Formats: sequence, C-alpha cells, structure tokens
Amino acid sequence: MRIKNILFRLETNQLVKLKERIFLNKFPHISPLIAAWIASALGLEASAIDSE
Repeated sequence: MRIKNILFRLETNQLVKLKERIFLNKFPHISPLIAAWIASALGLEASAIDSE
C-alpha cells in the first residue's frame, strides 16, 4: 500500500519526499510489476529523460 500511495501522489503531482523516491527506486530491480507502475506514474516524459 505504501508504494501505491507514493505512486498516486506522483501521478497527481503532489509532494513526494526524497526519502520516498529513494524507497521506490529499490523496487524496479526486484519486481517488473512495480517497475511498470513507476513508469506509468512518472509518465512518458520522465521515461524519455531516464532513457537518455
């Protein structure tokens, strides 16, 4: 639930603390599902920046 709450706040452009972003950064390496959730929450622009 913590992950989904943080992702919801990212999607709706609400405040997400650095500590929470670091927490999220641990999961894409563990779970492809969570990686997809994060990519969706960040949107296409952020994904494009990450791939550069």
